[in-house]
Amino acid sequence: MKRKLEIVLYPNTTSIIPDTDITNRVQNLSFSTHLHGGFHLCNFQLRADIPEAWEWITKKMFYRLVIRDINKTIWEGRLQDIGLTYGTVNATAYGYYASLNDGEYYTAYNANADVVIKAILTAQSPDINSDQSNIAATGGPAVTSAASASYLDRSPRELVELLADFGDTSGNTWYFAIWEDRKPYFFSRSIASINWFIGLEGLTRFELKHQGGNLWNKVYAIYDVAGTLTRTADASDVTSQNKYGVTRYYTIPQLGTVATATAQAIRDTWLADHKDLWPSLEDIVLGDYVKDSNGVQYPSSWVRAGDVICIQNLVPVSGDLTTPIRDALRTFYIMETQYNAERAENRLVLDTESQSLDAIVARIPKFSSA
Repeated sequence: MKRKLEIVLYPNTTSIIPDTDITNRVQNLSFSTHLHGGFHLCNFQLRADIPEAWEWITKKMFYRLVIRDINKTIWEGRLQDIGLTYGTVNATAYGYYASLNDGEYYTAYNANADVVIKAILTAQSPDINSDQSNIAATGGPAVTSAASASYLDRSPRELVELLADFGDTSGNTWYFAIWEDRKPYFFSRSIASINWFIGLEGLTRFELKHQGGNLWNKVYAIYDVAGTLTRTADASDVTSQNKYGVTRYYTIPQLGTVATATAQAIRDTWLADHKDLWPSLEDIVLGDYVKDSNGVQYPSSWVRAGDVICIQNLVPVSGDLTTPIRDALRTFYIMETQYNAERAENRLVLDTESQSLDAIVARIPKFSSA
């Protein structure tokens, strides 16, 4: 049985009075979440005659769309692509991460990524909530806009992604997202706790693969020092090399003029993410429901990017784990969700999904033209 969701339009980001409740008129609804990004895309069709369809095109562009399940917001964004056919409006809304494409930032900086991101949002992203309490501190390294011409005169979205790539001095991977009430989040990947549990019987389909080409256990980075091409020392993971019996060497391309500590942080972040041979769980689709850590059942539409999910009976009992770790055998970090309301199914993209070129191209976020 499909779950009924509330779908409401507001004229702008500050209005609390709805413009239109379209709950009972929407067809073919689907929506997604993504890292980086948060709420990503929402597509639907609306039954409408030609005059009303023209009103949508001429008056409702950039209206705020909110999808709720009871009191929980499960998607929020703004209308940006609207088309019409006979009797139907075809609409695509983008999560408010897309609003980071609206501005350009050209103020010089030399600070940790979280500090710079806060300044960029304040200066150039008026649609984003001013509450920045969920932007966590990286603790370093400092990033300077003098490092490369690509670090200035770019949209906030481009700069946020460039800054996130620096990770931190502990080799953690960082993500940026806009969630409920357009609040910004900047956070490191964590698997300290599991958000959702599901058994194989709760999956509509799945496929598990192993790909040795994704393993890298020796790395260095290239950068400039006073205009001189410089290489960091190699970072190696001997445990990985001994475990797999192979050393795979990777070069991080030219970073520009950055501090040595910054280049080393990027090197170490890459190594931490690639030193293990993760199986890739592909084409994984959740059915109607998942359970939380207390065994309480929730709709699969509540599952979002950045959550951690455990597939309880995917690993034989002899391989069971007593503490949550990102093992890519049972516990997975979610990078993207694609929920289909008609089928009440949620397809997951995991951080261990295939890194083949075709797979990567197929998953590229469609924000570039927004």
